[in-house]
Order: sequence, then structure tokens, then C-alpha cells
Amino acid sequence: MKIINKSVSIVLCSLSMTAIASTSNPSLYDTLYRLAEKVYYIEYSLSAEQLKMAGELANQIDSVISPPSETMCGKKTEVFQEAYKWAYSSSGLNDTASDAEKFATLITNQYCPAAYFKVFKPAYTFAYASTGMDKTRSEAKKTAAKISDYEASKFYIKNSLQCYIDSYTFAYSSGGMNKTRSEAENFANNQCLV
Repeated sequence: MKIINKSVSIVLCSLSMTAIASTSNPSLYDTLYRLAEKVYYIEYSLSAEQLKMAGELANQIDSVISPPSETMCGKKTEVFQEAYKWAYSSSGLNDTASDAEKFATLITNQYCPAAYFKVFKPAYTFAYASTGMDKTRSEAKKTAAKISDYEASKFYIKNSLQCYIDSYTFAYSSGGMNKTRSEAENFANNQCLV
């Protein structure tokens, strides 16, 4: 019930912006209003799976209509400095100064830079580490970008990185599925990035 109440609240809060919604897209207001009404009347008849999906959608709606906060998204200058230092360091990307600057600029150009970097950094570490995916630096960077881009597209509510690490590790381990690295990567992609 909390999930549904949250989604109804989110939808109703977005409806309070009548002037904005009605001038920018008249059908948006009507659609959200009908959806809020429908959810209000049927919440008790939804299955557990439907409640879970409604909760995830409520979180996505909340993320979409809420402006990015400094708490979650960070100050661009601070994120730039952190990303630059990490990219330039040997424990990070080990980039040249100019490549580290390009990387930091790429990170700060994201919708929510701190959240993106928070996913990218451990994703890269896992992809590059010999105890992880054992990829080259450039391949690890591509994998980290793929995971980070996916998580950004889901407004940082999916925790796809942990899913990816767990799925890959299980698929690759001899105590798990005993797949090759390539097969384990495909398995993790199918489990977590779709």
C-alpha cells in the first residue's frame, strides 16, 4: 500500500503543476490524472508483482520530475576534480593529463555526474581487475561506460552494477555455471542490462 500511495502522491504532486503541464503538453496532465484515479481505485487488487512494478515506476517518475539534487548529483566542479584525479592516477584509468581532462569533462556532462561516476568507478575496477573480468584498460572503460549508461537510463534506481557483478561472478565461477569469460559477460548483460 505504501508503494501505491507513493505513486499516487507522486502523480498527484505532478498534477499540482497544472499551469506548467497544461501549457507544455495538455495530454500529459490528463494522462497523469486518469492514472492517479485508476491507481487509487485498484490498488488493493494488484498482485505482488504488479505492486513491485508500480513501485519501480513511481521511483522513475519521481526521478524524472524531480530536479537533480546536489546531494545525489554533486557539484560539477567537485565531481570534475575527483574524476580527473582518479582518471590521472595509476590506481584509476592511468590516463595522460589531457585524456584525464576529457574523461572528467565527459563525466560532468552527464545529467547526474556524481551518480554516474559512482557507478563508473567500481564498474571499471571490476572489469579491469584480474579477479573480475580481467579486461584491458580500454575494454574495461567501455564496459564501465555501458553499465553506467544503463544505470543512468534507469535514473540510478536499478542497482544494475551489483546485479552485473553477481551474475558475471556466478556464471564464470567453477562453483557456479563454469562459463568462459565471454559467455559470463553475455549472461550478465542479459540478466542485468535489459
